[in-house]
Amino acid sequence: MDIFQYLDELQVDLSGTHLEEIEEKYFRICSKLAGVDRALAIKQVNLNEYVHDLKSGLHQSITLAQQQSAKAIYFEYDLDNNWDSTFYICEQYSRLEDHDDDWASDWLEDLEGPSLEAFADIYALEGFDGNETALGSTIYLITRTVVSYAKAYQSLSGGSSLAVCIAFHDQDPILRMKKL
Repeated sequence: MDIFQYLDELQVDLSGTHLEEIEEKYFRICSKLAGVDRALAIKQVNLNEYVHDLKSGLHQSITLAQQQSAKAIYFEYDLDNNWDSTFYICEQYSRLEDHDDDWASDWLEDLEGPSLEAFADIYALEGFDGNETALGSTIYLITRTVVSYAKAYQSLSGGSSLAVCIAFHDQDPILRMKKL
């Protein structure tokens, strides 16, 4: 499988699998492709502070989005730049089935999100998907990032009527965590 097939599978997993099961599934994939040592190195990165920062950013984003009658919050992180991230408040939203993620490029407001240097350092060892080690590492790093974002969103009391989405810079399609 290539990275984009794994991302498609991750989207399906987000629709009906518990977050712990998702994380364990991609740990096993990483272990198989990149080796147990690499998978453990990724798994052992403590993400508590990152989840806390995501929760704070999501809370602010939801408030702004509701004030502006926006339809979606799109969170983007940059694999190549310390996992720097931004929350985008988007006026429009298209369903995954529409195969049109241009809505995420047209945002009303943005908020700076957290960085994750530990992930950026691991990612820099192999790059995106040039070999099995890179592929296994990258999909597990992405999965742990997505699961952290999902945990942050789930921890907020009361849902919202907004779509909540996530992707790395230039990812297509964008992962939908909460659809409209």
